[in-house]
Amino acid sequence: MTGLGDMEIADLGVAEVVADGGQGAVFRLSRPAGVLLKLYHNDVDVLADELGRLIALPTGVGSADRALIRAMTAWPTGRVFHRGRCVGLLMQEAPARFATVLAGRWRLLELQFLLYPRRAMWDELVLPTDAERRWLTVRYLRLFQVLHRHDVLVGDVSMRNLLWTLTDGPGVFAIDCDGFRIAGRQPAVRPADTVGWADPAARWGEVTPDTDRYKLALLTLRLLLGDHAVTPEDVRASGSLRATLGPVLAGLAEQAARPGMRPAADFWLGALTRRRSGRNADPIHREYAGESHAVDEVGSPSNGFDQGR
Repeated sequence: MTGLGDMEIADLGVAEVVADGGQGAVFRLSRPAGVLLKLYHNDVDVLADELGRLIALPTGVGSADRALIRAMTAWPTGRVFHRGRCVGLLMQEAPARFATVLAGRWRLLELQFLLYPRRAMWDELVLPTDAERRWLTVRYLRLFQVLHRHDVLVGDVSMRNLLWTLTDGPGVFAIDCDGFRIAGRQPAVRPADTVGWADPAARWGEVTPDTDRYKLALLTLRLLLGDHAVTPEDVRASGSLRATLGPVLAGLAEQAARPGMRPAADFWLGALTRRRSGRNADPIHREYAGESHAVDEVGSPSNGFDQGR
C-alpha cells in the first residue's frame, strides 16, 4: 500500500464521477492511475488528525497483516486539502474482479447480492455455492480478525461497502474505510449506522468492540444462510435455524445475542475451519497479496453448516 500523502485539490486531475453518496462524491482520477478521490460534501466535518492516524496505521503492523489490509480494503492513502481544510481523501480503486456487468451496467459486487432472493436483473450473475459462501465468510472473518487485532473498529457494516468475488477464487474487499476508527478515539467523519445492521443493545451510532462483534455475527449468519434479515436473536428462538447451522455455530449465534458476551472473529473461524485430510477434505487456501498461508479446511457435513470438531 503506497501512501500518497497530503495533496491539494488543485493538484489533482479529476476525470469522472464514479459515485455520489451520503457523505461525499467519489471521482476516478486521471493521475495517479488507479486512485479514487472521495470529496466530502460541504456539511461533513473531517477530523484531519484522526484521518491521518487511520492512514498511517498499516505502516505500524506486521508485514502479513499489512498485506492483507492492502489486498482486502480500499484503505485511505492520503488526505486532500483546500485552503487549509481537509475536504477529502485518496484511496485505491477496488480491483476489477470485484465488479461485473448487470443489465448493461458496470456494478460493484456488493454483499447485498448474496443476501436476497435472485432477482430478474441478476440472471447473469453467478452466485456462490454453499461451499463458496463458507469460503467468503472465512475471508470476511479474517479481515475483521486482523482489523480488531490492531484496535480498528469497522463501525458501520453495510451491504454496499462489503464486496465479494468468485473470480480467481473467492475473495472479499471493503470500501469506504474512512468510516473505520481506532478504538478509544473519535471517528474521522461522523459515524453512520445502516438500518437493519445496528446493535439493538447500543445507542444509535455507538461503536465499541462489542457492537462490532454483534455486526460480525450478523454478517456471518446472513451470508451463511443467504438471509438479509436474520439475527442472533432469531437463531436463539428458532429450532430450525439452530438445526441448519449446527450446534457450534448456533451456540455462537446465541452468545452473540447477549450484550457483552459477543464472540470474536477467532471463535467463528474456529467453528468454520479445521484441518482435515483424506478424500472428503474441502480445502480453503488463504492467499493474501501473493503470500501462501497455512491451509484451513472446511468440512463437508451431511447436515447444515456446523464444522464442529
